[in-house]
Amino acid sequence: MERPFQPQAEPAVSGDVHGSAWSRWFRRLTGQGPGLPELAVERRINERRTHSFWSFTYGSFRPRRRNGRRQGDHERVFLDWHEPRVLYLVLAVVLMSCTDALFTLNLLAGGAQELNVIMNALITHDVRTFLAVKIGSTCLSAVLLAVVARRQFLGIFPVVRLLQVFCAGYALLLVYEVWLFVVYF
Repeated sequence: MERPFQPQAEPAVSGDVHGSAWSRWFRRLTGQGPGLPELAVERRINERRTHSFWSFTYGSFRPRRRNGRRQGDHERVFLDWHEPRVLYLVLAVVLMSCTDALFTLNLLAGGAQELNVIMNALITHDVRTFLAVKIGSTCLSAVLLAVVARRQFLGIFPVVRLLQVFCAGYALLLVYEVWLFVVYF
């Protein structure tokens, strides 16, 4: 009869800044110490796949999963590959956000006022913080929308349409700001 696996306590590593609990957790996570069943260790030793920079790069330019595996998965699955239009929409939204920030700062230098209360507080506090929050929040939102681009928003319309609406909204905002430049400067 075989005894079940029982992990043994590890001695604390001398000079470990984060303590023995941290090092035990990290070793278990990476599979470099006790705490994993023998089967998992054997499976890790016999693993044929390797993870390297090359596999990440190759998988980025040649993704394998373009569709769901089962019928009906095309709306509920996260894939390695998205349509080029999603990339173009995300890039357009991010670039228009950067342009909007530039136009806003130039308009404010010319005597205009920021109507957004939050952005006005950020601009008066620090311009770098304003730029980081404005562009960072737009980038994060656009990337998250790109990840779920195949899903339905509120079960009504595709998220890619939401990206298109944001892109059109930024385009209208930029047209308005250009009009402000023409009229007032």
